[in-house]
Amino acid sequence: MEEVLGRKLGFAGPRPVLYLRSDNALIVADIHFGYEEALASQGVFVYGSQFGKVMSAAKEAIASTGAKRLIINGDIKHVFERLTRQERREVKEFLLQLGEAGVKEIILVRGNHDNYVSPLLKDHGVSIVEDVLDIGEFSITHGHLEVELKGDYVIMGHEHPAVQISVGAYREKFKALLIMPTEKGKTLFVLPALGEYQFGNAAGLERESYLSPIIRSSGIPRRALPVLVDPRLGVYSLVELEELYA
Repeated sequence: MEEVLGRKLGFAGPRPVLYLRSDNALIVADIHFGYEEALASQGVFVYGSQFGKVMSAAKEAIASTGAKRLIINGDIKHVFERLTRQERREVKEFLLQLGEAGVKEIILVRGNHDNYVSPLLKDHGVSIVEDVLDIGEFSITHGHLEVELKGDYVIMGHEHPAVQISVGAYREKFKALLIMPTEKGKTLFVLPALGEYQFGNAAGLERESYLSPIIRSSGIPRRALPVLVDPRLGVYSLVELEELYA
């Protein structure tokens, strides 16, 4: 996988958790705590909770890498218009358990869902970055805004990317990191969601099928390389989307 991601960036196991080796930092995106309560308010009830699975993935990544820093690349919570009881409870517990697991610094790069959560995060020592966090040659941004990107490599979320694979009548969708070139010479690393319910939007070949203005303005989706990230199968690099969907 090093030949795909490079020596400075890797996966912390078969989960959508990147490890930035040069900074000893883990990077995740799109947790969406509070999703179950939001569904329940609409009369839709789901069995169980994603909190335990998200927490386990984070702890396993910390244990395997020894990382002391966690960067949440947007959307730690789900509901736009308020901070719900479930969001407050789970965000607080998440931060407490991260500290117990050895994380010394937590940074949130704001996403479009991260409203009304700043006071809670600051009370627990979380630093908040509004638009872009630059670390060497990497620019980390959620992806919902068109922003100035200094780094040659851009780590983003927002899209919840996945690929759909068909074998005869059988079809299944897998979360996937997209490594996408741009017309501006930068490379995008589009993280799949860590949240269990944000299973993924099938990656398309055209810019217009994406949400992010970063991709819509200069991305080259046809040449994007998907990397499957699945706890059942592991981490596998596929072929470019244009060839995959041919």
